Amino acid sequence: MALTTCKECGGKMSDRATECPHCGCPREFQGEIQPKDNSSTQSQEPLSEQIQPNPKKTHKGLWISIAAILVIALCAGAFLLFGGTSTLKITPELTKALQRYDQIDAFSEGMAAVRRDGKWGYINLQGEEVIPCQFSDEFPVGQFSEGLACVVDDRSEKDKKLWNKRVGFINKKGEFVITGDYFTEAPAGAVWEDESHKLPSFKDGKCAVWNTAVFSLEGEGTESGWSKEYESNKIVLIDSKGKISQAHDSLAYQLANYHPYVIPTPYKDVLTPIETKVAFDDYAVNIARDTVECDNGAKLVTWQIIDANSYPYGMYGGTYEKTCQYYIDQYGNSTLTPEQEKSMEQHLNGLMASLLEKHNEQLRREAEEERIRQEEEERKRVEWIYGTWEYSMVVDMGRYLGGRKQMNSKMIISEDNLTSYTNGKLDYNGGYTIENGAIIYDRHNGYCSSLPLDFTNKRIEADRNGKYFTKVSSSYSNGYPSTSYSTSANASSYTTFRTEADVWAYLSSTVYYGRGTHFRITQRYLEVNGSPQTGGVRVVNFNGSRATLQTSDPYSGGQILTLYINAANGSVSSGGEVYYAK
Repeated sequence: MALTTCKECGGKMSDRATECPHCGCPREFQGEIQPKDNSSTQSQEPLSEQIQPNPKKTHKGLWISIAAILVIALCAGAFLLFGGTSTLKITPELTKALQRYDQIDAFSEGMAAVRRDGKWGYINLQGEEVIPCQFSDEFPVGQFSEGLACVVDDRSEKDKKLWNKRVGFINKKGEFVITGDYFTEAPAGAVWEDESHKLPSFKDGKCAVWNTAVFSLEGEGTESGWSKEYESNKIVLIDSKGKISQAHDSLAYQLANYHPYVIPTPYKDVLTPIETKVAFDDYAVNIARDTVECDNGAKLVTWQIIDANSYPYGMYGGTYEKTCQYYIDQYGNSTLTPEQEKSMEQHLNGLMASLLEKHNEQLRREAEEERIRQEEEERKRVEWIYGTWEYSMVVDMGRYLGGRKQMNSKMIISEDNLTSYTNGKLDYNGGYTIENGAIIYDRHNGYCSSLPLDFTNKRIEADRNGKYFTKVSSSYSNGYPSTSYSTSANASSYTTFRTEADVWAYLSSTVYYGRGTHFRITQRYLEVNGSPQTGGVRVVNFNGSRATLQTSDPYSGGQILTLYINAANGSVSSGGEVYYAK
């Protein structure tokens, strides 16, 4: 046995050893012929074929393996630190868990903010509440970004008095890991005005916050309640350790509005058939399903049914009448339950029915306004008929009825009343209408009286033989003696008779005076000076503020007595006599 030198490390080794005892280099890399057995007989092969080159050993493969292991370890550490972006799986357990919350938010780094009973917390991808709902609702909590989330830190009584709230940053265990003089901006002109998220998030190791507190009027500060340092209040940047650094305004405001999710966008093709039929008119219902893209391929859908006419916004804004939120995974599975969908559709149906009633009421009002407008136009168009009209003629009554007789007719027409006399006897006193170019009055039992109008020459036709009334005065006075009694309060309050009950309700509290007597009209009788004088009274016609009543007079053999009620001036006339409510 002889000693040889190791070509790798230079150490001494036996010529019979299979590897170097110092560095472990195999004998086959020593550049020497290795015996096939324990004999000293040498191989008969040529020497050039027996001796292999002695390559120099390298550790390149070892270093590559080590590097790969380090990369895998770093990725695993980052996943554990920031939560990863595991795919959201819709399960019955997740769907049930979400029903506990009033509001949910998009997932970011495997966490989603949730709100219950006015407090915010966080759930994981399985719907487990890993951070209890305990954070203030003054500002909705921020999204997790780079392992941290911004929340209102109002643990001290002093901080609760701040106008702009102190904020801190929590980890995924709900522990405050960054605290200090970091604040939201003051309410007036706030940077974070987005309705869903008002607190910032980390990006590239930086987050934008305000550096000065602003106290409320109940807190500390100047006489006005503002902090003395308010004028120096500005956006600064902090790192993951809470260290403050300055930044240009453009970068600061850019970070102040940063959120680790996509801005909500309309989610199309999900409206139900009934929603697509909603008309957007003056009584609009706005239906929206906006989505936020989560960082794990899922979507947060916010389904809102809005009455755009609700106070205080009216048709310019709208109030969120009904809101429902749910997740949709990348396969189209949803956490929207049949109960939620039914509730939303029932609310929509109820809202539409209510708005339809409002719409119909508006149409009725518009129709009434149009009717009044047309009546006003018609009134202006026929103002020339107002006044006193007379007509005289000789009528042949026939041999058995007295032959030829002189007939004198008189009409007093005002804006809403027509009084007609024949030979001084009252024929009619009540309302009238203008229809088809004629005065229509004295409606009863399906019949009426009609006087055609000649609008061109402004005349009223007296009969069908081309005879016309003569206008003798523009006065509305009837020309007959009147009483000394003035119109009562009833005359000044316009009453419209829509039903027979309206007539009796009006007469129940009305007493008429004239000619030294007073009387009341009831359904049972006409009461004169406190005593019943007639039989039962019935309403035979009513129109507007006019009504015609009839009763039998036992003192004249049961003759029919006609009473003409005018609620507009509080009068009643009969037999040419006019009485007034005192």
